[in-house]
Amino acid sequence: MLGLTTLTLAWDRTSTEYMSCEHIVAALEAAGVALRRSRLVAAMARAGDRVSRLVINQEIHYKVMTRGRREAEKLLNAGSLDLVYIEGGKPRTARKELKDLLVTLSGIVKVCDPYYGLRSLEALELFPVTCRVRFLTAQTNESVRRLTGPIRDFKQEHPNTELRVYPNSNELHDRYVLSRDRMLIVGHGLKDIGGRESFVISIGRSLGRDLLNQVSRQFDTRWSRATSL
Repeated sequence: MLGLTTLTLAWDRTSTEYMSCEHIVAALEAAGVALRRSRLVAAMARAGDRVSRLVINQEIHYKVMTRGRREAEKLLNAGSLDLVYIEGGKPRTARKELKDLLVTLSGIVKVCDPYYGLRSLEALELFPVTCRVRFLTAQTNESVRRLTGPIRDFKQEHPNTELRVYPNSNELHDRYVLSRDRMLIVGHGLKDIGGRESFVISIGRSLGRDLLNQVSRQFDTRWSRATSL
């Protein structure tokens, strides 16, 4: 199902017709989903008429066929996996698209973004007011003195959002938004979204339960070591 879903998304979103197992594994890894190549190769060998096969540079490449697409779409229509393209040079449009993703979140929302700045506050304002947001960051390229006032005002108006700084910036690499039932992997930082071309990958708990649990535990550990911003 992971292979079929990846092939379906690749064709629908990027017009990529054929992919090798190596390509599929790399795409899933970028989405935060670990899958051994040997397992995928065995699964694709059992896929039958769900895929067509083409040898390119002595390696088998796969294209999803009608039967495979129908099975993959059941998963996609359930909202378990989605890919949103963010066009570069359109930050206002990008923030609107981000807001459309965030409005579905509820409860405690954990946000990890290594860099913060004034535009981080604008992005955090897009979260539903009913959510309890925990924003974990590490460093800024902007003047701390310039940020002090806006951060103070933001915290006063958004008491459900807490901001903390992690002491070891080298340990924070990934940018993601994590709720109880969904994880959004953001190609660029929240403050820079729309500045350059990027993607937001949405993974539902039904597809990545172990991944979401592992990331949540890692976040909680780092959150306990972070200090208030």
